[in-house]
Amino acid sequence: MPQLERFREQEGSLGFRLFLIDATGMLRRTRAVMREKGAGIPVLLDSHSYSRQVLGTIYTPTTFVIDAEGRLRCRLVGHSPDYTQILQDVLSRI
Repeated sequence: MPQLERFREQEGSLGFRLFLIDATGMLRRTRAVMREKGAGIPVLLDSHSYSRQVLGTIYTPTTFVIDAEGRLRCRLVGHSPDYTQILQDVLSRI
């Protein structure tokens, strides 16, 4: 099972929502990749680069963890070997 799916299973118990934002304008390709990987994560289309303007995303992937009060709890740019552990630690503190 892909790691994103494991995080998605924790949404209810930890009180967060997981989704992806496609700011590249290639939603069809993004959805195809998600299907190939077996991930059922919702993908939102941001064809007007709203996420880049508001959140300052420049690089892909950029991961944000925002709590129920709307506070930014974590921002990860890129991917690293300890990505999963970092996210798990942040989510366990929410």
